Amino acid sequence: MSQENVEVVRQSLEAYRRGDLEGALAGVHPQIVWNPFEEGEMRGVDAVRAHLARWENEWEELETTPEEFIDAGDHVIAVVHFRGRGRGSGVEVDARSYAVYTLRDGRTISMHEFIERTEALAAAGLSE
Repeated sequence: MSQENVEVVRQSLEAYRRGDLEGALAGVHPQIVWNPFEEGEMRGVDAVRAHLARWENEWEELETTPEEFIDAGDHVIAVVHFRGRGRGSGVEVDARSYAVYTLRDGRTISMHEFIERTEALAAAGLSE
């Protein structure tokens, strides 16, 4: 099942990268708990949809590139490279995030995002 979990996360991130928000949310459980590091926790697919729409609106340019997927059983760690320029501010960002996706019955039930790889690994029960 864990390789299937990796594919669920990969497909979601690839859909998001293509600009297909509904495709990105297709593998998400309706009661998802979404915890990006730049905002507080939110619950439900509608909250995630609104968050992603706000996030997209903050950028004049934004490129997201999934770089690595780490299989951790019921968890998948996705390493994503973000590059963009803020709308209005013009601030350029070039960073990575480490998101721990937890899956149940083939759907993402939670996502917790970290700035540090070691934090994501620990949250998924792994070590460096």
